[in-house]
Amino acid sequence: MKILLVDDVKLDRMQLAIRLKQLGHSVQSVPSGRDALASYELFEPELIILDVMMPEMSGYEVSTFLRAKYKDWVPIIFLSSHDEPEMIAQAINSGGDDYLIKPVEKLVLMSKLLAMQRIADMRRELKTTTAKLEQLNQLLQRQVHEDGLTQVHNRRYMDEKLHEMVSVHGRHHLPLTVILFDVDLFKLFNDNYGHTEGDQCLCTIAQTVNKLFPRAGEYVGRYGGEEFVVFLGHCDQKQAERAANRIQVAIQAINYRHEYSSVEDHITVSQGIVTFFPTGKETLNRVYDMADDALYKSKENGRNCFSFWDGNENIRSKTHR
Repeated sequence: MKILLVDDVKLDRMQLAIRLKQLGHSVQSVPSGRDALASYELFEPELIILDVMMPEMSGYEVSTFLRAKYKDWVPIIFLSSHDEPEMIAQAINSGGDDYLIKPVEKLVLMSKLLAMQRIADMRRELKTTTAKLEQLNQLLQRQVHEDGLTQVHNRRYMDEKLHEMVSVHGRHHLPLTVILFDVDLFKLFNDNYGHTEGDQCLCTIAQTVNKLFPRAGEYVGRYGGEEFVVFLGHCDQKQAERAANRIQVAIQAINYRHEYSSVEDHITVSQGIVTFFPTGKETLNRVYDMADDALYKSKENGRNCFSFWDGNENIRSKTHR
């Protein structure tokens, strides 16, 4: 085990440290309670052997402090030349697990250490199991929130996030932008290149756009099929237009071939944008409908462009070819 030994009497400390090392343990010995607290996090002991009576800070105070600050329960054996029941009770009440009387008998010491070794072994197993469970939990969270194909956020997560963002932006009167974009003439792509190539195309587009918006308050998700959605928090219309241009340019740069498209000889996307100051009462369907109306206008205007829903039931388009 890794043992932190705390004793202000130098000779006692040295003798006990030698014994512990002879028994195969790794020992860090310190002369005071304050030194023990300073060493604790760096050394990460699996057992603390702690003298009761020390100047400045008693063993009771050290134990009480450790138990209050750290959730991880490291066993503490108190060490004292006193065997009064009141002192033993105080040691246990302050967070101790056992009590050794000085001078420490070799057989007693070995027996106590054997018991503590069992606890240390169980703690190691528990830590390993906990770490594995945490990894599995993180994986599960990703699977719950992630689209299985494109590995961006899925519709369920985006719906939850939009509901949250509408509420927050409404409370603080901040602009919120939703961009709904669609891969132009994707059915023709699938029909001619096959669904495997179609899936790869969607993955490439999703990851390309996802990299454009890595900051807090920016979310990219799959809306369904070949449609994707982007949420941009605290984003006004000018910023939304720049974001739409970035998407357009990034997709253009991919140069993903689509010889069967009537728009270009490569993949293009059409975008519908709604930028608004939420009241906090908007439904998800209403927000999506506004973006979808703008997206439909982009398709009417020849695709490979973006259109804004301006909040007055009117839609204006900008074409960037």
